[in-house]
Amino acid sequence: MGRRSGDVVHVRREPAGDGAPSAFVWRERLYVVREVLGHWHERAPWWEGAAALAVHGVEPSGGRPGRRTSDRADDGADDEVWRVAASAGQWAAVGTYDLGRPGGHDGWRLLRVVD
Repeated sequence: MGRRSGDVVHVRREPAGDGAPSAFVWRERLYVVREVLGHWHERAPWWEGAAALAVHGVEPSGGRPGRRTSDRADDGADDEVWRVAASAGQWAAVGTYDLGRPGGHDGWRLLRVVD
């Protein structure tokens, strides 16, 4: 079972190799990556893009209440996702975290915390 987050995180990546995350800061705590469990790409949510919403008469500014547009959906880039086992200290329990980076962008988010 996992919990979705969406919180902004600051990620430090390995300088060599595939650039896997080596640590991240979430809620002002440093988490050290103990193991990379997976790496994949996910399609951006095309249904949130301006072109898709225009078909339904929604303005790109989110003309209908509760609707939002996604710039990522329009640029065609996939999101990069890393599943890592990490802990917030040497003696802290290790948890599983999905870290995501929208394609073509530098910002990172904590997508899911897996129980």
